[in-house]
Amino acid sequence: MQLLLLTKVPLYEENFERQLKQLGHEVYCSSSMITLIRNKSYSEDFLYQFEAIIFSETLYDKEAEELIALLPQGNFKAFRRSSEISCQNSETIFDAWIPVEASLERLREVLLAAELSRLVLKDVERVQQITVKQKLSELNLKLKQKEIVYYLIKSGDRTVSREEISRQIWEKDPTKSVLASLSKVVSKVNEKLEIELGDEAIQTVWGQGYRLNKRIFDYLEEDIVETEVSLY
Repeated sequence: MQLLLLTKVPLYEENFERQLKQLGHEVYCSSSMITLIRNKSYSEDFLYQFEAIIFSETLYDKEAEELIALLPQGNFKAFRRSSEISCQNSETIFDAWIPVEASLERLREVLLAAELSRLVLKDVERVQQITVKQKLSELNLKLKQKEIVYYLIKSGDRTVSREEISRQIWEKDPTKSVLASLSKVVSKVNEKLEIELGDEAIQTVWGQGYRLNKRIFDYLEEDIVETEVSLY
C-alpha cells in the first residue's frame, strides 16, 4: 500500500519506516501535512494517492482524533500507532491500532488485514461501476453525454467546476470552445432525460459548475443495492 505517516518528529520514525518498507509498502512521512490538514489547505489529489494514513504516537490522542475528523471520510484506512495498553483498552474511530513494540510479523498481520479489506471494498466499487455503466447504456445518450453523466455520478453530491469536467472529458485545457461544447452537451443530456426524470438531469450551480440531480442516483440506486447484497 501507499502509506502516509503523520508525525511531529520525522526522524523518530526512521525505524518504523524501515519496517514498513521491508514489508513492501511505500511510505511518505510528514510533519508539515499535520498543519496543512488543520488549516484545510492540503491538496485532495495528493491525499487520495494514499490507501492508508498512520497517526504516530508522537501525536496526542485528541490531536489524532481532531485530524481524522478534518479528513474526507471513507477514502482510506486510518491507523493509530500507540502502546499495547492503549490498543487493548481504547474504543476508537480508527480502523486498527499498531502497537509501538510490534514485531515485523505483527505489523504484517495488521496491514495485511487492512489490505484485504481494501481489496474487497475495491471489488464492490468495481461491480457498482459496471452496474452503473450498464444502466447508463440503457439511456438514449451519446458517448460524450454518458461520459459526463458518469463522471458526475462518481463525484457524488459534489458540485464540479466546468473546468474540471472539460479537462477530464476532453483531456485538454478548458478553452472557450471546449466550454461551449460542454454547455451544448449538458443541454442535450437535460433535453433527452427530461421525460424520464421530469426535471434537469444535470443542474447548474451558477459560478461553481454542475452537479447531478438526485433523481439520477435514485434511478440507479435499486440496482446498486441489489448488487451489494449479492456480493455478500
